[in-house]
Amino acid sequence: MASRVASNPTHYEKQGGVCFVRRPAEMQVTTLHQRIARIDRASAGLRTARKPSLTASLPAAANEITTPRVSTNTLTEIRNVRLGKAAALRNLGLNPYPSRSRRTRYTKAILDDFPGHDGKPVTVAGRLMSWRKQGALAFGHVQDQTGRIQLFLRRQLVQATAAAEGILGYSDMNLLDLGDVVEATGKVVKTERGEVSVLVETLRLLTKSIRPLPDQWSGLKDRELVLRKRYLDLILDPKPRERFAAISRMVAAIRSFLNGRGFLEFSTPVIQPQYGGGTAKPFKTHVNALGCDMYLAISHELYLKRLIVAGFDKVYTIGRYFRNEGIDRSHHPEFSMVETMTAYENYEYNMNLIEDMFRHVATAAFGRTQFNVRGHVIDFSQPWRRVSMADAVKEKTGVDFRKIKTVDEANAQLAALGIKEPQPSVGEALVKAFEVVEPDLIQPTLVYGHPVEISPLAKPLAGDPRFVERFEIFIAGMECGDNWSEQNDPAHLLETWQKAYRAEDRDSGKFHTLDFDFIEALEYGMPPTTGIGPGVERMAMIFTEQEIIDDVIFFPMMRPSISPVNASIYGVAEPALAPVEDLALSVEDFEALCKDGVLKPHARHLILKPHVRLWNVAPGKSRGSGHVEIEGFLPGSVLRLAGYQLKADEVLSDDDERKRGGGSIELNLVKFLHQTFPECQVTVSPATVLRSA
Repeated sequence: MASRVASNPTHYEKQGGVCFVRRPAEMQVTTLHQRIARIDRASAGLRTARKPSLTASLPAAANEITTPRVSTNTLTEIRNVRLGKAAALRNLGLNPYPSRSRRTRYTKAILDDFPGHDGKPVTVAGRLMSWRKQGALAFGHVQDQTGRIQLFLRRQLVQATAAAEGILGYSDMNLLDLGDVVEATGKVVKTERGEVSVLVETLRLLTKSIRPLPDQWSGLKDRELVLRKRYLDLILDPKPRERFAAISRMVAAIRSFLNGRGFLEFSTPVIQPQYGGGTAKPFKTHVNALGCDMYLAISHELYLKRLIVAGFDKVYTIGRYFRNEGIDRSHHPEFSMVETMTAYENYEYNMNLIEDMFRHVATAAFGRTQFNVRGHVIDFSQPWRRVSMADAVKEKTGVDFRKIKTVDEANAQLAALGIKEPQPSVGEALVKAFEVVEPDLIQPTLVYGHPVEISPLAKPLAGDPRFVERFEIFIAGMECGDNWSEQNDPAHLLETWQKAYRAEDRDSGKFHTLDFDFIEALEYGMPPTTGIGPGVERMAMIFTEQEIIDDVIFFPMMRPSISPVNASIYGVAEPALAPVEDLALSVEDFEALCKDGVLKPHARHLILKPHVRLWNVAPGKSRGSGHVEIEGFLPGSVLRLAGYQLKADEVLSDDDERKRGGGSIELNLVKFLHQTFPECQVTVSPATVLRSA
């Protein structure tokens, strides 16, 4: 037996959100059962620091070392011990990974109807989230997708290990770990404390977990870890799990609504020989079997229109879209969209369709009509406002651009409004003036009547050909969809495309490509047609009340990464990655480069995203540091400014800190940007606040 050193210091470290204990080299482990016992007690001690009632304590082996001072508990060691447990299970004749379960009930069904299940046998299955032993009794909690229920075990009632039936007996339950997937069969009871439980008679291991879960009580705090390992976040926290379940119900409600209106759903190609239906930089691929390059879809519009030519009147797809452009709080290179085409109707039909669809989704998938979107209470039960772009600008500014005859007069009006960016036409001046209106469009609003200069694919209004049959959806100050009566004149459309086309910039995404196959289809005749295309993720952000698109995408796109621990375990090298285009500067360097004319905005609309981190420096005191992400300076990437410091002060709420920190950063930076680049519009997002111990 190894010698024990009572005075050796213990060293703690964290890896991947899990706290580990390192022991001195003198402590040696000699048997599998000793290793299991040591790991179990160390894990139990670490996990119960915050919640003693849910300790992971398993029955001990006969030859266990009973009073170790410290324990080896690195991630690699835990993994090796759990692999050893899987081997021990196989030695007992038990398969650690059987192919099926005999589950008869979800946990929620039992908890919601205890009288109907009281004393009756059930079989539940799920992940083991807690475990504790008290003499001849043991308690645990098993979690499935509907919730958690307690397992109550009496040693004399639990069936002994039986390899033929896959049953794990009480005496071998030291081979269990938190995170294992188990199946328990027994009668539904209430304990003396009144907790609904399953009095277990047989227990089966369905999946042996090789890795320990992060601490359940603090959860995943690292934002990048949450995005990379969303499955862990959902195991530990039911709130995001319900959010993603709600998004699934939302998509089902969209389908139900459109099917009920007589629409037919079609699958359209994701890999396309010619991208089209929009202007966006595409992803390019190569099809070996055909020996040619193709593109991932930036839109499915032109295929839906081919279906209209074929004779279908109402068609839609809920497809995947790929645009090789920027990533920010509201944009993602891969996303979903519900896209429809309706024959023999114009854009006014779609105004009614989109309003009815949002209202149906709100009630059918979420059971309510009011939602908190970007700090505003949005009510989908009320009729949506419909206003022309010209009227909306007139209401806000007093200027009626419909009465302006010359470009010089239009630009003079823009200058009077503080917009120092001359436009090439009266219509484009109207659009520029409309930008000051957008933030005020809080309740759902349909803005129609766009200038023809910016809408080459939409049909002109019969009563005023300066404007087109087009409308945009605005909710909480953000644009949520763009729709119009489709251009079905093949000669006009081909001429428009050819005027804009430049062969040298074919895949730049700056203009519509020349899709001659689609033009041929139009030449056979497409009836008057109109379509809508709201983004699924944008709708999900609204209905789940999220402000960041990554929070409604289960698998957001991220640069590949492998941790040093995993690289060691799997025997691989960390992949070499292309350098990112993002740029980080100090505030001083940024201002100097801008003043010297070296650094200039890439876009006319700059979006500032302040981030404030608060550090507790003393009881009741905090010190803040901050940085700002700026979108619009670098094409397809983000500029980060670091070096903002906030003085020590009393600890405030996150909302107060957001106002204080964001306001401090905003005050100087926005002033500098307005002075240096007066032609740019600057929008400031709410500050993100993080707290550190």
